[in-house]
Amino acid sequence: MHNTNLIVINGRFLSQRLTGIQRFAYEICCALKQIGVPIVILAPNNIDPHYNIQDLPVIPIGGQGSHFWEQVTLPRYMRKHYNGRILLSLSGFSPLCYNRNILTIHDISYLLRPRSYSWLYCTYYRLLTPLIAKRAKKILTVSNFSKDELIHILHLPAEKIEVVYNAVRPAPLLPQTTQDRFILAVGSQVPRKNLKRLFEAYCSMPEPDFDLYLAGGTHAIYANAELTPYQNRKGVHLLDYVHDKDLAQLYRNATAFVNPSLYEGFGIPNIEAMQQHCPLVVSDIPAFREVCGEAALYFDPTNIADIQAKLDQIMHDEALRQQLADKGDKQCLRFDWNQSAQVIQSVINTL
Repeated sequence: MHNTNLIVINGRFLSQRLTGIQRFAYEICCALKQIGVPIVILAPNNIDPHYNIQDLPVIPIGGQGSHFWEQVTLPRYMRKHYNGRILLSLSGFSPLCYNRNILTIHDISYLLRPRSYSWLYCTYYRLLTPLIAKRAKKILTVSNFSKDELIHILHLPAEKIEVVYNAVRPAPLLPQTTQDRFILAVGSQVPRKNLKRLFEAYCSMPEPDFDLYLAGGTHAIYANAELTPYQNRKGVHLLDYVHDKDLAQLYRNATAFVNPSLYEGFGIPNIEAMQQHCPLVVSDIPAFREVCGEAALYFDPTNIADIQAKLDQIMHDEALRQQLADKGDKQCLRFDWNQSAQVIQSVINTL
């Protein structure tokens, strides 16, 4: 007999690299288990080795983590073994032909910033997301800003949408291991991350006394030809994918953290930086205002001169950096994976 409280989770994310959306899915699974909610994760066979799944109840059900797996293999298995149960999808999509879904829509960047994605990707999401969202029992999203967009752009009813924040795991403050002065950016090279303007702002500064590091994906689907001219510029360091432990050390050693993105539903790196007492200078966009509050210095992400001015200000005002880092220590405590998992448990209990 199946546990009546069991939550079945779409584990397609386990076949993908552990970045923002996948991190949300993975951490929610860990938190649900930690607070005592019975779960089972149905996954494809090609689980990425960077996930620690030793303590998670993962069932590989065959196939690779493709759209076919999610739309055909997964619902077929659900109907055979868990028919009638809620299927919780945490990373963007759920099966169209299974009718008891909870869907997570992190943002609608594919509609608003299509240049960041391939034509095929945008078309697929633009066609299927409204259909899947309409059929879903509930929709989760990661900020009130994203909820408002889903209401006004996808025309979804407000009562169907629940906000479940991203978070960071509790972690000790690491020791600083270098006195080098550098500003850190974290993210993929898609156009909406606005890295070209960041590099322009940095490279047009007269003899900056600090370096600029970018940690993030340089995978082909995220490659941005606009950034090629900056690869060998003095002071610019393009790192590839950085694992969690090394990334935390980068946050701790950075003089400041910059996030120039034009559009986000949340922005996990901002709170990761706060957790390591790193002061923030970020885009003045709604999601960042919601998440960072008074714990950041804001700039107009479309204005290179303003980006440059704010970089100069945060790198040369020690009192400001200390003030922002202190506020960040408190601000990041608002975001907790266990609390987010409890919100999801409550949502499921109402269905």
